[in-house]
Amino acid sequence: MQMHARHDGNGNQCLRARRVMVMAMVLIVIVLLAMRHADAAVSGNPRAPIPLTASSKTQPWRARLLWAFDLMDTASGGRARGWKAPALIDLRLTRHQRLQSGLDSYWHVDLIRIFGSNPSRDAGDIQVLDNLAAHHAWRLYRAFWQVGDARQHWALRLGWQGYDELFGLVPDGADLLNSSFGQMPTGSQAGMPIWPQTAPGISARWHPDAFYVMAGLWSGVPRDPGIPQGLNLPRRGDGGLQDLELGLDRHGRYKLALGAWALHRAGVAQQAHRGAYALADIVLLGAGSTRHLGGFVQWGQTQPYQSAIGRYVGAGVRWTTRRHGRVSLGMARALLSPSFRLQHPGSARAETAYELTWRKRIDAQLALQPDVQYIVHPALAPRAGHALEIGLRVDGSF
Repeated sequence: MQMHARHDGNGNQCLRARRVMVMAMVLIVIVLLAMRHADAAVSGNPRAPIPLTASSKTQPWRARLLWAFDLMDTASGGRARGWKAPALIDLRLTRHQRLQSGLDSYWHVDLIRIFGSNPSRDAGDIQVLDNLAAHHAWRLYRAFWQVGDARQHWALRLGWQGYDELFGLVPDGADLLNSSFGQMPTGSQAGMPIWPQTAPGISARWHPDAFYVMAGLWSGVPRDPGIPQGLNLPRRGDGGLQDLELGLDRHGRYKLALGAWALHRAGVAQQAHRGAYALADIVLLGAGSTRHLGGFVQWGQTQPYQSAIGRYVGAGVRWTTRRHGRVSLGMARALLSPSFRLQHPGSARAETAYELTWRKRIDAQLALQPDVQYIVHPALAPRAGHALEIGLRVDGSF
């Protein structure tokens, strides 16, 4: 009887904690709605990539505060139950100016504060089901200068920047929260400079018409993604990352791309880590209208003896309307390497994640996004059941 009473008490405490978190989230939304400014028609998503393109507009230094908050619950399956609440605050400084030579100049700085939490610890998945998950930290995330010529169709970026905001992107997968849709795990888990730890590098893009070429070189790739604070400074032995992507890109119609990357550690040639990828993103219905259906496919490959994931395949669709927002459906399948399966007895051949999400912009500064994911054979929890994840993202800006 005492054991039952103790169990019931713990259950009631968990329910009360969940209710408090939900109520706190609702209060945050109400406060932010009351503080909104209707004239600021800009995106408030701090995880959106910064495009490598030249612009003709000019703008003095501008400061913005962007934020995102997730509430994720492993409702069934996985390793454990419970809520996780990763959050991000981003102080962003930008400046657009026109140089005397006629070139477009763009400065960009992001100082971020991460309130760390990782829903994948409960679900047991290897693909990282929430692209906001990270260690608790503050960090100088981006600090780069970008120069280009819109008429000559080229742009160059120098400074601290992320690989994952330039290469291997599918526009119609941008709303999905599972990290694999934003950056294929065959590359992202190799130790690249991606969220939330970038590295100094140089990247360039040339796009005379639909055809484009994009290349990048990074120095000082992250040694330890768990470094909690500050700035990732390059050191001897860090090595470097190179990437080349070729493709066809008609904005609003289609994007087709092939890419390859190589990750080197200085003085250790046998540890060079290489991979290749391909993607397609096409408007299937309603091109050029306010209501359209887009779809995408992804494929990535790397050496299975150097990575937990040797091959990846992803696909999805996104339905967009001006009134009702965007609804996205995606599937991400990661084939596990033989070495990983030896280290994790009982693991299935692959982990597959299915995701359904609806992103609705409430106004110019606030967006809500309920999300559901179903993880089949979570790779880090081979003896657990398939995981059902239910969540909500709220993001905005001031």
